[in-house]
Amino acid sequence: MNGLCAILNLAFMDRKIIYSTFFIVILGVFACCNKSKDGYYFNGDIRYIDNSSKIVKNVTSKSVHLDGIQSGMIAVYDSLFICWHPNFPNHFFNIINLDSGKEIGFFCEKGQGSHEATSVNCIYQIFKKGNDICTYLWAYNESRLFLWNISQSIEQGTTVYDTIISYDKNRYFFLFYQAEDRLFINRPSDILSREEATTPYYEKRSIVTNAVIQDYPIYKKKSVINRDASMLESFFYTWDVIKPDATKIAQAMRHFPQINILDIHTGKVVGFRMKNGPDFSLLESITDVNPKNNYYNCVQADDHFIYATYWGKEQWIDRVGVEMPLLNTIHVFDWNGKLLYELITDRPFFRSIWLDQIRNRLYTIDINTDEVYYLDLSMLNL
Repeated sequence: MNGLCAILNLAFMDRKIIYSTFFIVILGVFACCNKSKDGYYFNGDIRYIDNSSKIVKNVTSKSVHLDGIQSGMIAVYDSLFICWHPNFPNHFFNIINLDSGKEIGFFCEKGQGSHEATSVNCIYQIFKKGNDICTYLWAYNESRLFLWNISQSIEQGTTVYDTIISYDKNRYFFLFYQAEDRLFINRPSDILSREEATTPYYEKRSIVTNAVIQDYPIYKKKSVINRDASMLESFFYTWDVIKPDATKIAQAMRHFPQINILDIHTGKVVGFRMKNGPDFSLLESITDVNPKNNYYNCVQADDHFIYATYWGKEQWIDRVGVEMPLLNTIHVFDWNGKLLYELITDRPFFRSIWLDQIRNRLYTIDINTDEVYYLDLSMLNL
């Protein structure tokens, strides 16, 4: 009898061991399913932003009166206020004097001639070549790279391109000049099929030969598969800026509460993310709905700070006749990814901002009224 009890007891214990083991395996499966996919997709470390030490500042903007036609995406250098708009009738850019408010003129002709284009990018970067201020423009349809000499264009009263180079017909987003014969070019996400899209990355390229010198992958996977590739493309969208000393690039992510900082010398990228935000496992769960939240939208920088406009809520209804919410938060990071300040502005700063380092002003243009105003950063004691 005692032997029979021992056998039954052993059988019962074996069953408990089996059930316990099965339960642990199931938990492990769920844990793996719920585990963040950051390390699977992202090509660098992700560090969570510490909000506890940030300083919140309520700041007041100053208006600028301009008599010219100001609209679209902006760039500013000292007294020059430059507007890019695809709906300008014959040119892509209009330049206005900030001090006098008077219009200087329209530049960069539209057309199909040897010095014209059917489309060019807005200004991503202004840099000096000798005593002249310049920028690079990419004409996709014509496969041309224009070096626009802004200073000489204003002086001569007509568009002056220092060089026009034939470039292969690839999708380029941001173009950042580093040094003689070197460009850093963002290759954005591209739809390969209905269910597959590439991941964005950077290239260092020769300006003269168009040769790729080095790749800078932001993600480990060259492409991602999901039910709707167009949604994947949207999830990877960033607005980027290069540090003026051309050593780092910052990316502000629209659909993740995260900025990425790419070190050009080492090739390493680090993501700095708000706590309790979505991670890259979201790329596998999106199906029939567009990303709901809009986080960072535009970014500017100097050698000390990164200024990123932030919303952090659901996307508003963006169409004519619908009043936009007050988008008035700017996060200020250092180049190590530390969140130093949160600026709360009295008027919207969101879609198009530009940091003029000559006067140390952060400009914007109201997308509803085309009113121009700025923050005097020298007065903020950052």
